Amino acid sequence: MVRYIYDGSFDGFLSVIYACYYHKIPEAIENECSYNFNILYEDKVIETDMVKSTKVYKAILEKISEDTLIHVYQAFLSEVPGIELKLYKYIQMGFKIGNKVNDLLSDRTVNEVQKYSARVAFETHRFLGLVRFQEFNGILYAAIEPTYNILQLIGDHFKARLTNEKWIIHDVRRKISIVYEDNEWIIRDFKFEKLESREEEELFYQNLWKVFHKTVAIKERSNERLQMQHMPKKYWKNLIEMK
Repeated sequence: MVRYIYDGSFDGFLSVIYACYYHKIPEAIENECSYNFNILYEDKVIETDMVKSTKVYKAILEKISEDTLIHVYQAFLSEVPGIELKLYKYIQMGFKIGNKVNDLLSDRTVNEVQKYSARVAFETHRFLGLVRFQEFNGILYAAIEPTYNILQLIGDHFKARLTNEKWIIHDVRRKISIVYEDNEWIIRDFKFEKLESREEEELFYQNLWKVFHKTVAIKERSNERLQMQHMPKKYWKNLIEMK
């Protein structure tokens, strides 16, 4: 059995899709950061090739649809084990029947891809209102711990909101961050633990925000179950008002 190993990037994954059409179809596709040696597999490392990646990207866009490309990208960001092979099968069906693939919700592969795509999109939308910045010597910093790898999907939103600032959004669990400066943002490794500001002015405003949050709350109308539906408890440790 053949297993394709790639570097974990989306371009790397699209390079794997290219290889699937010109070489042997694999029984598994795995990220080099998480796969384990298995004597049952013949491992083949697929190098990321931007030319091949771009060809596959354009082929999905032109021969299937933009919606399909969005579903593929968002489901890929879910990082669910085995999602790569499901995405390959989804793309393969799309090349055969075109955009109709998105209507085949009775098909298990299509259903799962669209399910994870929707979950990633939902968490992305949720985090547009759950990022809390602290100030460190003129740089705004926020720590988040999303279930899915959503940094790429929130960068443009905060660029539009904080155009004139320097800021970092740190995915603590994945040890990566968005770094924004001079109207550009990039994703970088960020090996530090979560930072906590000790600047006097920052702590003053944090306390002011906590007081405001408690003051506007109406105790008699408190509904923790409803609150957790909109703001799950797993996110609370990075929300200033919940500390």
